[in-house]
Amino acid sequence: MDLQRKLEAIQAKGQLRQLREVEAVDGKWITMKGRQFLNFTSNDYLGLGQMALAEGISEQGRKHFASSRLVSGNSALYTKIERLLSTHFHFEDALVTTSGYDANLAVMQAFQGEAVVVFSDAANHASIIDGIRLSRLKKVVYPHNDVTALEKEMLQYPETVTKVVVTDSIFSTDGAFANLDALVQLKAKVPNMWLVVDDAHAFGLHLHTHYANIDILTTSLSKGVGAHGGAILCSSLFKQVLINVARPVIYSNALPQLQLAQLYENLKIMVAQPEKAHVLHQLSDTFNQLYERDFGVRYEGPSTTPIKWIAFDDAHEIERVYQALLAQGIWVSYFRYPTVTRPILRMSLSLFHDVHDLEYLFEQLSRVRRKEV
Repeated sequence: MDLQRKLEAIQAKGQLRQLREVEAVDGKWITMKGRQFLNFTSNDYLGLGQMALAEGISEQGRKHFASSRLVSGNSALYTKIERLLSTHFHFEDALVTTSGYDANLAVMQAFQGEAVVVFSDAANHASIIDGIRLSRLKKVVYPHNDVTALEKEMLQYPETVTKVVVTDSIFSTDGAFANLDALVQLKAKVPNMWLVVDDAHAFGLHLHTHYANIDILTTSLSKGVGAHGGAILCSSLFKQVLINVARPVIYSNALPQLQLAQLYENLKIMVAQPEKAHVLHQLSDTFNQLYERDFGVRYEGPSTTPIKWIAFDDAHEIERVYQALLAQGIWVSYFRYPTVTRPILRMSLSLFHDVHDLEYLFEQLSRVRRKEV
């Protein structure tokens, strides 16, 4: 195996990824190589990721259990977190995992060995795709957000087959909404259908009115909650199945006590302070208004999500704009194939930002487009 040739082939396609060392993060600022950048790359939407660890944690609470949950790592904090999650979001039960990625892997493993077909949105997150593949489940990929095509595909299978529809609630690259209302209505028409929703980029942001009739909700806890871990919200019976068959649950080490304590404190703040999400909605509206003002057309992405993007047709042009923004102290995400089919600059808004930050972003974008920088 020629590893150098493999990397050179990736680089020739313009797809080479590299790790960049971040030295510090402070509110809306991120420091790399001794230089501060205005950070539009973080998914810490509500700003909870920079909360100081709660005081008063006991010496016992600072110790790491150093085993899986099924051995001796099932801290009492897990029970508190899972109870808070299930109560607030109106699910029967919840299960905390080591990451949102693991949550999606675990859910799919619960369907192994059953008469199941999984129907997956074409734009779903890699963790969903991997969960289906690793569980070796029969899969049908339906066109992105096309509920009509999905229904036609499902009706080709007999009623005895369990039909598991899985979708992101908000798609991470461009902030598009899944049509959850239409999917819920589909459940009333198609027998033996389960609806599984990955809510990672909407969790805690009050972007959906309710989660009624969703069978299983998965999420990362590193975004809206600003802590480490993932979660599965489901029925108590499904949770027991997960505990018995899901490898990411059975064989993963328990989260350290300090991380569980931080997670619990952040969750309590998120639940008690919904106004944080509403401030984020206002920032999103401001972005849309500035986009229309400077670009002369309405922003074509979803209006309320904190995920914003600008698409380019020319690879050289997007590279020029990206580098020019970096030179002006603005760090945005640069997505290209295979993450997206069309190259985009992606910007994440958070409560650390204000109107002046958005105005500066658009001022520099306008200068770059006029080739003044």
